[in-house]
Amino acid sequence: MRRWLLVILSAVVVSAVAVTALYMLRFKPKAPPAALPAPPQTATIARTALATTATLQGNLGYGTPSPFTGHKSGTVTWLPAVGAVVGQGQPLYDVDAKHVMLFLGSTPLYRAINAQATPGPDLAEVNADLRALGYGKALTGDAYTQATEDALKKWQQLNGFTASGALAVGDIAVLPAPVRVASLDAQLGASATADLMSLSSTTKHVTVSIDPHQIDTSVLTPGLRLSLSLPNGKQTTGTVSVLTTSGAASQSASSGSGSGGGGGAGGLSMTVDIADQSALAGMDSGSVGITVTTGSVSDVLAVPIEALVAVQGGGYAVQVVTGDGQTSMLVGVQTGLFANGLVQISGQGITEGLKVVTVS
Repeated sequence: MRRWLLVILSAVVVSAVAVTALYMLRFKPKAPPAALPAPPQTATIARTALATTATLQGNLGYGTPSPFTGHKSGTVTWLPAVGAVVGQGQPLYDVDAKHVMLFLGSTPLYRAINAQATPGPDLAEVNADLRALGYGKALTGDAYTQATEDALKKWQQLNGFTASGALAVGDIAVLPAPVRVASLDAQLGASATADLMSLSSTTKHVTVSIDPHQIDTSVLTPGLRLSLSLPNGKQTTGTVSVLTTSGAASQSASSGSGSGGGGGAGGLSMTVDIADQSALAGMDSGSVGITVTTGSVSDVLAVPIEALVAVQGGGYAVQVVTGDGQTSMLVGVQTGLFANGLVQISGQGITEGLKVVTVS
């Protein structure tokens, strides 16, 4: 009996194992499908404009002052305040309690102006100034005429001078443009034939000292338009007016007093004029950021720099995505300007709207 019981138990165990094996074979879990490769990241060839820039730092101010020397013998009895602006026909300083007025011109008064004076550029300037100040509408030419004498007498009488109709050297100061008094170099009671004051431009501009290793100076030319970031955070534009190499004398297009930044050895000084002086209201000094466009192209095809593939042997190509969107082919390109993460490209088959691989 016991023997039969063992036989029956063995049969039951074998049947259970067989059933389990059959179940596992029938319901074996399937392996997950293999992951498909991620599609490549792409960009579209676009038509655009590109520009490269460089940033410089300049200083806002009235330019480098130039010393002014008096030419009228006597004693200084009045000087303008620092910061004062002196315009055409206004007193620049006093000698022996008489004004020395500012006339505008490029030729200093180097001789007496009277009926014996021969025609010359100094006489032309005197005539032009008297006319501009309202004395003799028909006053023209470079000769001393009756109209010159009459205008001079009227001007002298109305400004407290002896109405002689003549001028001596030093009676007027002739400068190319109105000036701002930057500093006083003499005191009242001093000799009037000495350095009296330093004068600068009446308009604010920016001066920059440029290191030629910082920027290709060949792009800096008079008339070049620049973007400016002002000390108050506002943005405006300026124009290069003066470029001066180190050691050379600066020449300003806007005033008779020099302006420049005093660049280092082998460097360049640049003066930037600002047409919109209202943008500088409340600012007489401060650091100015200057953005210079160093290169630009327009209406070109461009792609992200990441799309470039270096080709063995030199040169570049891009991977142009084919019609199925999953494959690509290399197409050789010529590169142009690199700017702001983009690169100008051209080549056979390269057209606007094509997709290229940036990251595969």
